[in-house]
Amino acid sequence: MIGYIIFCIIAVSIVIALLLAWLYYQKARDRERMYLLERGETLEEIMAIQKKNSFNFVFPWLTIGVVSLGLSVAFLLIAFFVFHFEQDIELFKGLLITFILGTCLSTSFMINHFIRKKSKDKHG
Repeated sequence: MIGYIIFCIIAVSIVIALLLAWLYYQKARDRERMYLLERGETLEEIMAIQKKNSFNFVFPWLTIGVVSLGLSVAFLLIAFFVFHFEQDIELFKGLLITFILGTCLSTSFMINHFIRKKSKDKHG
């Protein structure tokens, strides 16, 4: 029980830290825009400056999908080993559910990768 509470506290802390980082990034970007507007820059010049200074991060959907598919297959193998050696039906069912969820998740990651790739190819 204490392990779950600690896990929840850590998970919530990570989410809060990421949201605060994003918020401070947005505030800094807005301050930069206001400073450039006060200096007399036009909106097109501001957008060109921010585009030049932007950080382009492409999320690795395909890599995450392949890794999660590999983990799912590992859970399937573990499930069959547990069923064969331990005869534990409940653990077998839990590992099969984990396999199914992981497979669906990895499939959606891979589909997302290819859909985004096609939409970027069409739009430029």
